[in-house]
Amino acid sequence: MYDHEGGWNITVQEYGEVADLCVHQVFERWVKERPTLAACRFERRQLTYDELNAQANRLARHLNRLGVGRESVVGVLLDRGLELPVALLGILKAGAGYLPLDIQHPRSRLEYLVRDAACEVVVTAGAAHAKLPDDVLPVRLDDASVAAALTALADDNPGFPVHPDNLAYLLYTSGTTGAPKGTLVQHRSVVNLAEYCRREYRLEPPDRILQFASPSFDVSVFDFFAAWCNGITLVQGSRLTLLDPRALTALIRDEKVTVMDIPPAVARLLETSELPDLRAAHIGGEALAGELADRFQAPHRQVRNTYGPTEVTVTSTDYLCPPGLGEARPPIGRPIANLTAHVVDGDGNPVRLGEPGELLMGGVGVARGYHGRPALTAERFVPDPYGPPGARLYHTGDLVRRRPDGHLEFLDRIDTQLKVNGHRVEPGEIEAVLCRHPAVREAVVDLIGSAEDPTLVAFLVVDREAPTTEEVRAHARAHLPTYMIPARTVVVEEIPLTTNGKVDRRTLRNLVRPE
Repeated sequence: MYDHEGGWNITVQEYGEVADLCVHQVFERWVKERPTLAACRFERRQLTYDELNAQANRLARHLNRLGVGRESVVGVLLDRGLELPVALLGILKAGAGYLPLDIQHPRSRLEYLVRDAACEVVVTAGAAHAKLPDDVLPVRLDDASVAAALTALADDNPGFPVHPDNLAYLLYTSGTTGAPKGTLVQHRSVVNLAEYCRREYRLEPPDRILQFASPSFDVSVFDFFAAWCNGITLVQGSRLTLLDPRALTALIRDEKVTVMDIPPAVARLLETSELPDLRAAHIGGEALAGELADRFQAPHRQVRNTYGPTEVTVTSTDYLCPPGLGEARPPIGRPIANLTAHVVDGDGNPVRLGEPGELLMGGVGVARGYHGRPALTAERFVPDPYGPPGARLYHTGDLVRRRPDGHLEFLDRIDTQLKVNGHRVEPGEIEAVLCRHPAVREAVVDLIGSAEDPTLVAFLVVDREAPTTEEVRAHARAHLPTYMIPARTVVVEEIPLTTNGKVDRRTLRNLVRPE
């Protein structure tokens, strides 16, 4: 393969017949090999590989009877627990792709997602189904009639026809137009990620992976399938446990978690000396400080800085942090197996080594595009002149430079996208919601403060008496997830502009006094 960037994009790794399997088919291989191993654990309960497979098979058959098949989208509206793995694998076995829905999100947002995704069936439990539109069919796993129907079905692998290029999941992220956008990811991309993880991180029993990320966040794909596609155990915790640093530390310690992927803000709260079994700490989603990486270093432990947008299947690049980084910020590394990374100027031409440019990612991890957004897909997913016919590159919007050793350094964004608690947030979506408030005429949202402790601030131009911060937050809460709700508001007479007509964010930031 020709590589125009000094050999750094020669990443081809042959994975044999596994590369031509779907996610659930890789899982089924481990069911045969390790039927009695715990596939998932939650609050001292567990499902073995054999038990999880049987329950997922019954659900797949039930969904198939409801008309679910290849390229269908089935929602998952469940809290953390053993029902969640059953739902995800059952949907995949039915041939469909899953749409993760967060039970903490407001009803208006959930309604938008299921309608935009043309999702007619949602697997759920408890009272969460009340947030769904009336024309969506809830499959309530805790309902007695559903349970009876499932029990009556065969529990062997259904073998419904699915291809590695079929949809595995549809995941929504913040959108520039004021509404979330859904990324379509195929089985082949997830299998490539899982197989890379198996070989690079040497995953095998007794390894256990922590499921920290919300299922509506793409890092959860690593949590779930680096475990189930590699025959090891997924450890779940309740929402309250994961939000309490002491409880989270105890969970990792008591469940003997060996591998986890968490954001820096959470990593800072953990007592590393109490994690004796942890051998691989992946700290990504936001900029990783060298001193934080150093805190996690131990003779038996690897610390990795991982990077990747949702559109390139969770992990695009990976960097193994050496000890003693100190104040130095680690790079984001090199592309993982079967992915490529190109640094280009505004015209799409490669820049010289060490020069800044936009990062374009290519290879097996690149998603299909955005659901129902052909123009945006064409804009962000472009033909790959260096790849095979039909290959595409994804415009990440991230400004990077390549070091002489081939590792990539993240510098900044080339647009206004923000990173909030590991989530990529388009401020335009928040601003559109704020402008629906009757008193708000204009709004600009930005992150203020240090990289380690940023605050989401809304600058507002109002037409009448200014609403309080709590009034603005209450308005936003009805439409946005918690991490997208501004913590502070600042009223301004007008939005300052630069000489070229863009928002003068530097002037706005200078208006905010530390609290």
